[in-house]
Amino acid sequence: MPIIVPQAGPPSSPVVVDQIAAVVNNEVITQSQLDQRVSRLLQRLAMRHVAPPPRALLARRVLSQMVLQRLQLQYAHNLGIKVGDDQLQRAEATLAERNHMTVSQFRQAVMAQGFTAKSFRERLRAELTIRELVSRRIGQEVTVSQRAVDRFLVAAKAAAGSQYRIAEITLPVPVAADQAQQQKVLHDAQRILAKIKAGEPFSQAAIAYSQDSHALVGGSLGWRTTAHLRPRFVRAVQSMAIGEVRLLTGHDAYYLIKLNGEKKGATGPAQPEVRLREIVLRPSKVMSDLAVHEKLKALKVQIAHGESFATAARGFSQGSAALKGGLLGWVRVATLPPALAQAAVNLPLHTVGGPYATVHGQALIEVLGRRSRSGMTPGEARQILRMRKGNALYVHWLQTLRDNAYVRYPDGV
Repeated sequence: MPIIVPQAGPPSSPVVVDQIAAVVNNEVITQSQLDQRVSRLLQRLAMRHVAPPPRALLARRVLSQMVLQRLQLQYAHNLGIKVGDDQLQRAEATLAERNHMTVSQFRQAVMAQGFTAKSFRERLRAELTIRELVSRRIGQEVTVSQRAVDRFLVAAKAAAGSQYRIAEITLPVPVAADQAQQQKVLHDAQRILAKIKAGEPFSQAAIAYSQDSHALVGGSLGWRTTAHLRPRFVRAVQSMAIGEVRLLTGHDAYYLIKLNGEKKGATGPAQPEVRLREIVLRPSKVMSDLAVHEKLKALKVQIAHGESFATAARGFSQGSAALKGGLLGWVRVATLPPALAQAAVNLPLHTVGGPYATVHGQALIEVLGRRSRSGMTPGEARQILRMRKGNALYVHWLQTLRDNAYVRYPDGV
């Protein structure tokens, strides 16, 4: 359905400005928005050396993803969730830091992938908004017992750090599906498996049929340790040959998995950890970078003269651990921002260092202890288990959100 406007001046035929690709409740996704998203995806697939399916099929998959994103943004808007410019800048700086780039270098890399500065910021704002929505809507429902963490750590240790390079195709079973619906999904999975065995590339099948977040990059999960895989995947890959594709049955989905690589017993070296506490201040409209720096220097002097670090953190810190007196607990050095990582290694114990500048603001830190550990920490295990449970809840919630929405495709997409 075209969006048209009349021409100024003498009567004439209207000018087509754009076409409607989909109507999502009371909003529109235009054909030009869809075309831009498809073009960027094709560029990403080319960089990954993944052969895409026909453009029409790819466009249908991308449009479906855009519809789900729009529904979530509408839901977030109704909850009053907003991502401010300051939060957006911090997120961009964090991404640049993770990729070992300056913000300027990161922006150039983004533009090389087909984004403009504006379109990338809009995409990033949408992702941050949805992340906050999921945290509110799903995160509060996820609980992980200490017993589950302990069992998980035992299983991870027994696996001795084995890693597998896997691709997957996920076909979820609809919420509250009856036996006929379950059988239909199973038959679809068997049909896709037959196509792959007949020669269709797994990556193309993933783009065409998979319903998970990895679908549009060919289903690739990259290298994963056994701890980061679903238990049913681990049981399967341990008996699979490289290149083999297998159909697995789950409680809420059917999975096709392909084993692309294997590394046995890759435990890796021990990782240095530090026990830290911090005081974080962020610049704002009422406090410049220089003012933040001077405030932290003043706090550092007060602590040197006997004021409790914990008391100062509770009174002034804007970090996540402020209510705990700034105590972060044991942290792997590799996960810290570069400035803090260097300080954490070199700072004498029980000495306050800083201020150090990071993308999250400026910080004073105190190192309370050091150690080296291999394997997974209880905190990492709990995070993985929370993510697993949260992902399952998220998939079901998305299905419900889509089922309850008004979505129309004017051109029958």
